[in-house]
Amino acid sequence: MAPRPPLLLRLASGLETRPVKAALSLLILISVLPIQGLEDELRPYFLGIFGVELLLRAALLRQRGRERSRLDVLLFAFDVIAWLSFLPLEQLLDAHAAHALPVLRLSRLFLLLRFTREIAIDLYAILTRRELLEQFGLVTLAVWGLAFGASVLLSHLAVAHDYDGRGPVPDTTFVDRIWWSFRQLESADNLVANLRVHPIVAAISLGLTMVGVFITSFIIGIGANVVDQVVRAARRRPVGYTGHALVIGPVHEAEILVQEFVRLYERHRALRSIRLSELWVWLVRRGPPPTRHALPRMALLGTEDDPPAYLYAPRMRWVAYRKGDSAQPEALGLVGAAGAKRALILARPDAGPDADAVTAMTLSSFRMQNRRGHVFVEVQESKNRELLQAVGGPGTYPLDMQRFLGFFLCQHLITPGVESLYTDLMTADGSEFYTHIFLGEGAVRTVAALGEGAGGEISFSRMARAACRSNVVLAGVFLGDEVPERREGELVPAEGLVQWLNPLLDPPEGSPAWALGARAGRVPARRLRGLIGVSATYAPLRRYGRELLMGRGIAAAVAADGAGVEGAGADGGRAARAWAARLSLRRSRIERVLIVGYSPALPSLLHALAQFVPGIEVTLVLGERGDERMPLADRLASLGVTLAPEGAPPGSSGVKLPLPRGGSATVYTQHGHDLASLAVRCAARGAPASAAVFLSEPEGLDRDARTAMRLIRFARALENGELAHGARLHVLAEFSSVAKGEHVRSLLDAGRCGFAGPDRLRLSLVSTERIKNYFMVHSAFVPGVTTLYDEILGEGGQDLVRVEAPPLDRAEGAGGAIGFEDLRAALEPRGAIPVALELDDGAVLLNPEPGPALAPARIRAVYALARGQDLAAEGERQPEERDGGEVAHGEEAARISA
Repeated sequence: MAPRPPLLLRLASGLETRPVKAALSLLILISVLPIQGLEDELRPYFLGIFGVELLLRAALLRQRGRERSRLDVLLFAFDVIAWLSFLPLEQLLDAHAAHALPVLRLSRLFLLLRFTREIAIDLYAILTRRELLEQFGLVTLAVWGLAFGASVLLSHLAVAHDYDGRGPVPDTTFVDRIWWSFRQLESADNLVANLRVHPIVAAISLGLTMVGVFITSFIIGIGANVVDQVVRAARRRPVGYTGHALVIGPVHEAEILVQEFVRLYERHRALRSIRLSELWVWLVRRGPPPTRHALPRMALLGTEDDPPAYLYAPRMRWVAYRKGDSAQPEALGLVGAAGAKRALILARPDAGPDADAVTAMTLSSFRMQNRRGHVFVEVQESKNRELLQAVGGPGTYPLDMQRFLGFFLCQHLITPGVESLYTDLMTADGSEFYTHIFLGEGAVRTVAALGEGAGGEISFSRMARAACRSNVVLAGVFLGDEVPERREGELVPAEGLVQWLNPLLDPPEGSPAWALGARAGRVPARRLRGLIGVSATYAPLRRYGRELLMGRGIAAAVAADGAGVEGAGADGGRAARAWAARLSLRRSRIERVLIVGYSPALPSLLHALAQFVPGIEVTLVLGERGDERMPLADRLASLGVTLAPEGAPPGSSGVKLPLPRGGSATVYTQHGHDLASLAVRCAARGAPASAAVFLSEPEGLDRDARTAMRLIRFARALENGELAHGARLHVLAEFSSVAKGEHVRSLLDAGRCGFAGPDRLRLSLVSTERIKNYFMVHSAFVPGVTTLYDEILGEGGQDLVRVEAPPLDRAEGAGGAIGFEDLRAALEPRGAIPVALELDDGAVLLNPEPGPALAPARIRAVYALARGQDLAAEGERQPEERDGGEVAHGEEAARISA
């Protein structure tokens, strides 16, 4: 780590900050105000302030050595002259010499040039270019040439006129006529007021005025060109940011990503300032020191000359754009790569199979300038994750977005109604997962002292209860042996920490969390390094973390039967336990899936379906269009279909592939536009599908329009009886913009399609583009959230499950109301942590705020963090749904259980 510069140089560097520049400029302007006695009153302050500035400027000039420019020396000379002008020289000089003092004082105004030196240098460089000098010379020659010619003509003709405003006097000179002619060119207002003048004067005045209008337009064009070049020159200067976020890649197509980043910063604007309450807790009650978060400063590095149009939005004023090759050190220097805290490197879709190679080159160039910042890299091919990790080293987080999106789509198929939950959970509109890390030896010792008993453990149940009162759903913790430390200018580190989701259950034996002493319900205090929770912003989780350090983050013990809770709370707890005992796991029973179209997430989706649904049958229908982006042979190869060198694609005959756990996939291809019709014909060959997935293919003028048309044709096939269907059908459609696909809902009518009720045909619209961008932003914003979603969406570990209660009869519905805290406590013995409620009107309440309890009849389902494989094992006893939707008699619904 480089040694810190001396204190004098650190102070001198502050002269270039905007607040200091503004303050010094204001003092200079005040010093030249013509107010009697003002300078004499403020002279001691001016001498002191500008004397300190002069000392710091001298230190900077000396530190630069031979690298200082002549402009630096000239500006320092004016600094000296300006400081001398504050001395009481009028008392030392005679009256004749004192007349020069006003000029000396006005030299202070030249110092304002220092604060705009970059613009001044650019302007000078632009105005002194050969082509502009020629243009200015042409205009000057034309103006004075016309004025001279008109003056000569008027002089030879001896035309009498009021050329100088004193009347038609005989002593008018040739210079007066030149000046009159110039004024006709300069402004149309100087045209002769009436025609009661000599005809030659009127003609010359009119002609010069008309020519002057054209010359003025020409000068305005030159000025506009100069301004445009000044703006472009400003974009070639370094942004001057430190500790900022950097986005590299196709940023013109990353509007959603940048908007989500700014919105996330805007939601956390309360963290930008230090609150007085935090200072009070720190100084008086020995709490943790207050912290302040930075402004949402971002820099974008793209390949186009003009910045993205979305940067002109009001909230984008802290976002700067620069053009350059992301692999060139000079371009990275323009966006302040050396001082960036976090960087997001986006994959270039136009690079095709070389996208990860381009990303690796960019990552390598970035690491040559910045070894400390966290880098989040979009990976196109899963096999390249480890390679990019090795290139970037520590602090590099490869984001396998296609794998993530595949598992994300799979969750929508196997967990009914989960789209509303993920819409809130994975956008900046609702609550999200946040993490809080305990930094420093002092915080770690304080947390370790909270342990109870011989093992020094903390009850997770009591932690969760205290967090719930702070409107935080405590979902897990971080464990570790090392003490997390954050160095100046860096992000919170998450390396070396072990994630333990849902501490109500034992982690897998032999896992890192198990080795660190993690046991069901008991958190080892001496190894507790952080918290994982669901909250509206980071502030509630941060506040709970501070309360935990102060010993107030662990609720008092409550007996297992609820003893110790009085009044309405005890009644709510009993009602919640009675209602929670009826909950059963609900997962969509999908056996056959129809998938239409290809997207890069398809291989991951196919793999996830095979893992989560044993024996699944998948029908894939792909189009042969789009070979210019990804050839059909490459798309088939990504699915495991290898064509012979001269072999034809599967066509309408299809080719069958085995899948893990007894599943199979049949792939059909078509060289045409009507892919939905082929999908209907292929799906009609087998049993009715349980789900149909329409993927948004990246090729095409309007990918959403293509997806919508395929959906409409599929709906018409259902209405016309061309395609048989079962009791239920779930249609999942991927759109770039969900709003553009909403009109399809009215066209997919359950009654016209032959279903028994509107709930038997369900349409889910998802925007994987928005989810992908938000996930990348959230990964860069929240330490450790990448591995969190890997566990939730992947195989094994914890899952977000949906549990439902059977309909209540009238007597049961009249029972006590249920609060979210009561429900959390009631589900604890079953190893589930509730995070959201689905109400009878379809609304999803993620992390409900403390408030009035809800009647059990209003709660349709609960979304909880639980171990899905355990619940699936219990769910084998779950009753099958008949075609009419009723449950078979004599079968008992499975209860959720750990």
